[in-house]
Amino acid sequence: MKEEFKKFVQKHPNLIDYVNNKKMTWQQFYEMYDLYGENNSIWNNFENNNSSKETSSIGLITAIKEFLGLFKGIDLNTVQKTLTSLDKAIEAFKGFNNNENVSNNYEERPKYKYFED
Repeated sequence: MKEEFKKFVQKHPNLIDYVNNKKMTWQQFYEMYDLYGENNSIWNNFENNNSSKETSSIGLITAIKEFLGLFKGIDLNTVQKTLTSLDKAIEAFKGFNNNENVSNNYEERPKYKYFED
């Protein structure tokens, strides 16, 4: 009888979620299996797997809390000062590139002409 129950559980892995979430025990499932058998409609109640939906929503809430926790220790004044410094540095680099005093006297040589031929 135990081997048949093990095969039944393998066919219905949703039962594992109920045991892991402590909503049912293996003893309770085994007694139901013993009383009602494998093909009773009582097992349809466990096929919907509401417990996995609850678990996934709890996991999502936990992930959101962890994500928001990342921002807890951030000092906005420090971020603002850093961004201002970066903005000034970028403007300085732009000033180096826009230097109009440098003249470009480079003339491209024709392709098949070597050393002033």
